[in-house]
Amino acid sequence: MPAANLDGSRREIDSRERPIPILPIMKHAILALFAFLVLACSSNAPRDPLEFHDGTTRSTDGVPIEFTAGGQGETALVFVHGWLGDQSVWYRTMQRFAPRYRVVAMDLAGHGKSGRDRQDWSVERFADDVSAVVRSLDLHHAILVGHSMSGPISVAAANKLGDRVDALIPVDTLLDAEWDLPPEVWKQFFDGLRADFPANTEAFFRGILAAPTSPKAVIDEIVAKARLADPVSAVPMLENGRDYDLKAGLRALRVPIRAINSDMNPTKLETNRKYAPRFDVEIVSGVGHWPHLEAPDRFGDALDKVLAALGR
Repeated sequence: MPAANLDGSRREIDSRERPIPILPIMKHAILALFAFLVLACSSNAPRDPLEFHDGTTRSTDGVPIEFTAGGQGETALVFVHGWLGDQSVWYRTMQRFAPRYRVVAMDLAGHGKSGRDRQDWSVERFADDVSAVVRSLDLHHAILVGHSMSGPISVAAANKLGDRVDALIPVDTLLDAEWDLPPEVWKQFFDGLRADFPANTEAFFRGILAAPTSPKAVIDEIVAKARLADPVSAVPMLENGRDYDLKAGLRALRVPIRAINSDMNPTKLETNRKYAPRFDVEIVSGVGHWPHLEAPDRFGDALDKVLAALGR
């Protein structure tokens, strides 16, 4: 491009003398800096502990196991529902504890959204479900909170997981490690379930497991869901549970047990401590078999107390 010299003559501007387009460069630099700051801030921003996410893993027999996880902290509370329940029974408790702990709840095989294609409905297979979730999330300081049927399941899972588990918190279960019924009584019970599963399951839940003080709306909801279960798998779950050697499982444990039980039936501490010396219990009074659903605030208080006793 020609330019004027001081003497009025013309010359060509060398390419190195051409003006640098400052504005476009500044624009790109500012955008790049802004993007960097956004990424830096987002990577360091604390994650909302109440932002739960769903996941799926597979048990040892290939059955898909669904779970929900959230929270924060080094210790993970792993919640395992009882017979004919699902992970949703823990959601209120998970929300309470998520700001201080990692929280995980799962659907055991044959329950909720997990797979049902299983032949062996045993405690050991259910323990594999729990183990699969703990390993898939790479948890190393897990406390297993197992309700009802999942008391023995948590014992078996803890023995499979070893150092990954720090403690067990059974919920209205493991009341008496030596408890049993005569074979003819068990046969009558299981024959009744097979003859009319909905009616006899409801009678069992309302007549045996619920307390007179249990909130009717809560029990109605629990019963309505239980009546819809498939007896082909549901009955063997309870039958095969009797085959698990709970006393041997308790002896093998190397972690403390702090149960949260209803006062509807006594917890036999002396009996249980023969097999698990570090067994203790916190009692929630005036509730039936589902303290976490019947009195969620008092259950949460009891869980807080138990965790404090465990040094958590």
